[in-house]
Amino acid sequence: MKKIIISFLSVILLPIPSYSNEVNKTTTTDKVVNTNILTLFQAIDIAIQNIYSLKQSNEKIKTAKYQITETLATIMPQVNINTSYSRQDPIGANKANAVNSFANTQKSNNFNNKIGINQLLFSGFKVLDTIKLANVNSELAQESYRQTRQDLVNSISTSYFNSLKAYQLVQVSKSIMKNAEDHLEFTKKLEKAGVGIKFDVIRANNQLVNVQMQLSQALNSYEKAKKALNLAMGRNIDQPFELNPEAKIPQINIDDIKAIKDALDNRSELKQLKVKKQMDELTTTINSQGNWPTVTASGSYGISDIAIVNSNAINNQDFSYGISMNWPIFDGLATYAKVQKAQSVVIQDQVQIDQLQQNIILEVKQILLDMKENTERIVLAKSSVNLSEEALKLSEIRYQNGVGINLDVLDAQNNLNQSKSNLINAEFDLNISRIRLYRALGIDV
Repeated sequence: MKKIIISFLSVILLPIPSYSNEVNKTTTTDKVVNTNILTLFQAIDIAIQNIYSLKQSNEKIKTAKYQITETLATIMPQVNINTSYSRQDPIGANKANAVNSFANTQKSNNFNNKIGINQLLFSGFKVLDTIKLANVNSELAQESYRQTRQDLVNSISTSYFNSLKAYQLVQVSKSIMKNAEDHLEFTKKLEKAGVGIKFDVIRANNQLVNVQMQLSQALNSYEKAKKALNLAMGRNIDQPFELNPEAKIPQINIDDIKAIKDALDNRSELKQLKVKKQMDELTTTINSQGNWPTVTASGSYGISDIAIVNSNAINNQDFSYGISMNWPIFDGLATYAKVQKAQSVVIQDQVQIDQLQQNIILEVKQILLDMKENTERIVLAKSSVNLSEEALKLSEIRYQNGVGINLDVLDAQNNLNQSKSNLINAEFDLNISRIRLYRALGIDV
């Protein structure tokens, strides 16, 4: 009997495992030993280097800049040089004489050289407006690149925190499984000592199996999330890495009014619509100039030489210049129709701008409300974790001293599991809402 009591007391005095200590130990190990930790900003940099859509947007910027150069070329002088050589070798030609040589019946070498220049003098200001249009198009390409980059950062950040959430759920499952294993071992000792029952052992064992299933699912979700992150970064999905468990999105302290103002000033989508409207307004102006005259000046200088074999050579030089004008007086109201169509497009642009502004305002307000809710959830979840840990300790002590029941311990374990999961979800949702706020404000993380 004394041996049983001593065994019972030794079990009671066994230390209860602490989740916080285990997580801190794991984190410290990762920091010291594991050199393959991938930070959030490293993931973003890798994606920026690898993603094809961003490379394509960057090439579109170059294309738009070359378009400006191409448009400027239309107001520059156009210089052309033409040169040719031909050989005339008649079959059965008679001896060279003055008559048949000029009749081109003798062998001869023909050389022709000509240089010409054309200069656009006036086109109803269409060229100048086209140059403005090319510059605005370059601005549009840059804004499109900025939007693509921000979308990429948003996607990578979300994928990163999805992986981190899965990692933290794995740690929770490991901690709960350790508690379940300890509790099962204790129920077995009580049964062996004759102060416990078989039913408690069965229920504790079933609890452990359920937690093991939860851990298996968490590990699987973690591996899938890491592969998805690798894919989002544009690299091999099986490339190994570890996450930074301390990763957080910096908090933005901003009120509703300033947030809305910054969003309306910075959002790339809104800027692109405004730039598109500006382009359509320029298109309207260009179309309205369709009936204006076009004036062009031209000049050319040419040299031709005909060298007749065994005879004289004939040399000719000529210089010509002039001005030409093309004035479409009537085009069947085609210009009028183009102008009206372009003006209608401008009106549609303004409607889209107004609609997008309202959507941005709604989006910003909703995100700010979500952030407030998630912050409150974290406070409540931390309190719930502390209470659940205390409840688990008390339920274990009561059970170990014979004044509590096994079901209380199992319920406390489940409550602690749920509380820690709630805290992880709340922290995840807060980081995601911060990512969304950065995106809504049109700024980088």
